[in-house]
Amino acid sequence: MDTAALEHKTHRVIDEYIKRLDRYTYEQITQQPAPGSWSIGQVYVHLWMSAKGFFFKKADLCLTAGEGTVKDKGKNWKGLLVFTIGKMPTVRVRMPDQVAVEPRIPESMDQLRSRLLEIRGLATDYIHRIPQADPAVRARHPFLGYLNTAEWISLCNMHFRHHEAQLRRIEKGFGW
Repeated sequence: MDTAALEHKTHRVIDEYIKRLDRYTYEQITQQPAPGSWSIGQVYVHLWMSAKGFFFKKADLCLTAGEGTVKDKGKNWKGLLVFTIGKMPTVRVRMPDQVAVEPRIPESMDQLRSRLLEIRGLATDYIHRIPQADPAVRARHPFLGYLNTAEWISLCNMHFRHHEAQLRRIEKGFGW
């Protein structure tokens, strides 16, 4: 695993999200395109929540070989496909109800910037710990099979890129 490349890619995508905030007003990021659809701000909150509460927790679990990790399992065919092409499918994915969380409307633009910088810092920390991780220690992903520390961090990066299409759809829907 080329950790320098992963760090560069991860910083770049997060920095793009931070820069993208300059395009919007607070009113724009809180506008929902349709009832039940997420606003731009909710997409940002979702990215923060999922990075911190899912991807990094799983990476940490692998780093510590915590309860629920395994050494004898790997990615399923969906996981192999995602990691072979290096991105998540651009189709809309509905999360299972037991893990689906409706992101809150952000309090401010500064809150979003601060949360993205927090994720950037955490990503850097985890990426720097990849060389010490046992690549055989894996934790289960609900769709992709079992992933190791490096794969969890790579998937977090892919997740950010996956949501770029959603932001473009929202912008296009509002004519921005």
